[in-house]
Amino acid sequence: MKKIKEFLLDHIPIYGWAAIFVIVSLNLIVYYGTTIITDSLRHYDIASTLDKKIPFVPSFIIVYIVVAYAQWWFGYYTAAREDKKTVLYVFGAESIAKILCMIIFFVFPTTMERGEIIGTDLFSRLVTVLYKSDSPCNLFPSIHCLESYLLWRTLPQLKKAPHWYKCLTPFVTVMVFASVLLVKQHAIADILGAILVTEIGVHVMTGLLKIDKQPNLNAILFIFRKSNHRKKIIE
Repeated sequence: MKKIKEFLLDHIPIYGWAAIFVIVSLNLIVYYGTTIITDSLRHYDIASTLDKKIPFVPSFIIVYIVVAYAQWWFGYYTAAREDKKTVLYVFGAESIAKILCMIIFFVFPTTMERGEIIGTDLFSRLVTVLYKSDSPCNLFPSIHCLESYLLWRTLPQLKKAPHWYKCLTPFVTVMVFASVLLVKQHAIADILGAILVTEIGVHVMTGLLKIDKQPNLNAILFIFRKSNHRKKIIE
């Protein structure tokens, strides 16, 4: 038991594990806890005409499940290894965003109409399993998109994250955004809602911790500036 504890703390400090525990618990409460209460309430379908024109692409279930969860696992593992201030910044911003989601789930519960799955290929079968296990509720804002966007948005503050991860995160996040639309799990408005609550969380924590403000697109731009800086050093 002592060796396991030492192994875990060698990779993530105890305050990092505490932050992970809080976030996982909060996520379960926000998503599944609210469903129990709002199940009998009227749910609103906010899918637009544009949403209905987006094709159903079952192969994107791989991005929705495998790629997204891999990003979250490694992203929060990386964030939890940072110093206390950075851990508080990242996980605090997510906590605020999740609490805002919970309030919205109570006040404005949403749903959406899913199309019939005709295909019998592996991807279509996986989507069928997803539909049966995940009812179309608590859609606005999209927690799926919130998780990925937060990891992208807080990238500039991470000092221990490997360079390849910083380069991949923006593109993976965009792929996750696309996947929630292409497997018909969310509408465009759900993505915009996720970005909005994340921005609120980030701005609140930035002000509370007096962190240097980072423009939205800086999460992309700083990566390329780092790359150019490294090339100059090598040259």
